[in-house]
This record gives sequence, structure tokens and C-alpha cells, in this order.
Amino acid sequence: MRWIAFVIGIVVVIPAFVFAAEPVEMADPLPPAPGPVESSTTLTLEQCVSIALTTHPRLAESLAHVTVSHGSAVQAGLYPNPRVDSGNPQTIGPNRTGIYTIGLTQEVIRGGKLKLDRAAALEAAHQAEYDVVRKKFEILTGVRQEFFSTLAAQRRKALLEKLLELAKRSEKTSLNLLEAEQVSETDVLLLRVERRRAETALQGAEIALIGQRRQLATSIGMSMLDVNEVKGNLTTTVPEFDDEDVLMQVLTNSPVVQIANLDVNRTILLLRRAEVEPIPNLTVQGGTQYSESTANYQALVGLYLNVPLWNKNQGNIMAANASVRRSMAGRLAVQQELTKQLADSITRQRIAEKAVKNYEEGILPDAMRTLELVQKAYARGQFEISRLLQTQRTVFEANIDYISALENRLNAAAEIAGLLQLEEFP
Repeated sequence: MRWIAFVIGIVVVIPAFVFAAEPVEMADPLPPAPGPVESSTTLTLEQCVSIALTTHPRLAESLAHVTVSHGSAVQAGLYPNPRVDSGNPQTIGPNRTGIYTIGLTQEVIRGGKLKLDRAAALEAAHQAEYDVVRKKFEILTGVRQEFFSTLAAQRRKALLEKLLELAKRSEKTSLNLLEAEQVSETDVLLLRVERRRAETALQGAEIALIGQRRQLATSIGMSMLDVNEVKGNLTTTVPEFDDEDVLMQVLTNSPVVQIANLDVNRTILLLRRAEVEPIPNLTVQGGTQYSESTANYQALVGLYLNVPLWNKNQGNIMAANASVRRSMAGRLAVQQELTKQLADSITRQRIAEKAVKNYEEGILPDAMRTLELVQKAYARGQFEISRLLQTQRTVFEANIDYISALENRLNAAAEIAGLLQLEEFP
């Protein structure tokens, strides 16, 4: 029986101490699921961001994928288990002529295959970690943009309410002038039409605001959250972005670029893995055999390996080489797409910034002053109704365009902030 212990010890100890893969560290456990968040009548941008980073299902999905990837990396580095092997079928004969065999078979992995498998799996796990960062800032960008759009929708509604009051006052003025026989009924009808148009526009803005609030709730990961109002400043100052500095930061630190870099590393490791595949693994077998007829034990030792004579993994090596080239080309494409996206965002932000400045410094003050003068002149019977209608529409369009410029400026800046991974914005 000592032969049994000796041979089995050899079979188990050789792979355990000579060929065993190094352990892989486990990822941090998934954080506990957040509790329910109560509905709020008023939300700030900070509150929206906080809720999104706590409850958004896409972020929870990405975090779970990290744990899955690290689990796969652990599994990829584990050594194959030994097998209890009885060899040939046991011979059970009469009159003590039986022969009994037992042993262990262990495959010995050669060529560093387990190490390469584990390293490639770890690169995939690191990609999953960067994907969490990518998803986080995608969510942040979406929340910020939906918040600013909701804020703009609220401001449009408030503006249309004021413009409706202007239209009502103009209609009332025309009625007074009609009673004094200073204007015709046509003036009254035209101003009534203008008032009804303002009412229709206000109704549309109210419906759009309801839809925008729902979109905001969905963007923060709580579609059933009742958002009644958002609180913020649509004219808030946004950071100044330098083109070259921003581009360098994005191409260096963007999680999308990091994922592409890791994909290149992973495909290179898989290429090396394909190259060492022809190195044959050893199958070590050891055991003992007992013969009843002689009452003797004898040791059994065997070594087996495949001879890479025809199949040298040529096809997989060729495919792995192509995968490396594909991954490198993909990384370059990612960099170019980011450059294009950043250029587009900066351009839109600067165009909107110029528009906001022009509206604030010239267009809006002049339009409001013109409306004031025309209303006073019309009340004195100095201007025709067409001049008043044209002025009111100009003021309306200028204010709506100003709000759109503010919204576009903040949304474009939010895209840039997301690409730069800015935790605080604006």
C-alpha cells in the first residue's frame, strides 16, 4: 500500500508545485442594491445626479459584469483536477486469480497556457471596469442634458405665459380703441387671433414640459419618479475649454480609449496563447496493481502526450494575428471618432455661446424696448396694427431663440464635460 501513497503523491505534487497558475485577485463585491427613493416635487441637478448614480439599472448592470469578468479570470487560471483512474477493467477471477488496479491521472499544462489564459481574461475584466466608468459618464451626460432641457422647457412655459399676458393687454387696448372709434374691428380680430395663437403655443409648451419631465425621470433611472419641477440657473457660466488641452485629455484618459488599449493587449495575449497551443501537454499517470495469485503489489507509471505533427494550430494563429490588426485599427478608429465628437461639441458650444451673448447684449434689450414703444404708440393711435403684431412676434421669436441658445450651450458643454470625465459640472 505504500506504493499507492507514493505514486499518488507524485501525480498530485508535480502539477501543484511546478505548473500551478498564480492566483487571481477577486474584484470587489457588487454594492448592495439601493433602497427606494421618494418622489420629490423639486429636484436640483445635484439631486438628479445623486439618484442616477445610486439607482440607474445600466450602472448596476455594468458593475455586475465586472464581477462576472473577474470570475471568468479566476476560472481561466485554475489547474485541471486530477482523475481517479482504475486503468483497465478490474479482473475478478475464482480461486484468488483477480487483478486489481487503481491510480491517478493528471494533465500537466505546458507552455504557460494557463498564465496566458488568465492574463487575457484579466484584460477583459479590466475592460469591464473601464466600461463602468464609460457608462457612468454616459449616464451623467444624459442626466445633465435632460435636466437642462427640462429647465429650458420650464422657462419656455414661463415666457409664453408672459407673452400671453402681452397679447391679452394688446387685445384689451384694441377693444378700448374700438369703443373710442380709433381703430377698426379688423384690429381687434387680428389681435384676438394673436392671443389665441399665444394660448395654443402655451398649451403646447405645457405638454412638452410634461414629456420632458418624464424623460428626465427616465434618464436618472426612475421612470416612475414624479418630477414636478427642477431648480437651476439656465444662464449659469460654463467652463472655458481649450481645444488642444481638451483633446489631449480625452485621447489619453477616455475610458473608451482605455478599453481599446486593453483590447489590443488582450488580442496580443491571445495570439501568444495560440502560438503555444502546439506545445503538447503531458498526461501523468501513476497507480498500483495488486495480483491475488501472487499477493504482490506493483507500481504503474505512464506518460502521454500528443505529437503536433500535422495540426500545429496554424489556422488559429492566422486568425489571432488578424484579430491583433483588427484591434489596433479599432483603437485608431475610436480615437478618430472621439476627435470628431469633441470637435462637434466644442463647435456647437461656441456657436451657442456667441448667440447667447448677442441676445443678452443687443437683441433682447432692443426687441423689448421696441415693443414698449410700439405699444405706447399704438395706444395713442400712431401705429397700425401690423406694426404691433410684427413687433410682438419678433419679441416672441427672439426670446424663444434665446432660451434655445442657452439650452444648446449647456447641452454641448455637458457633452464635453462627459468626455473629460468631470465629476462636477457646471
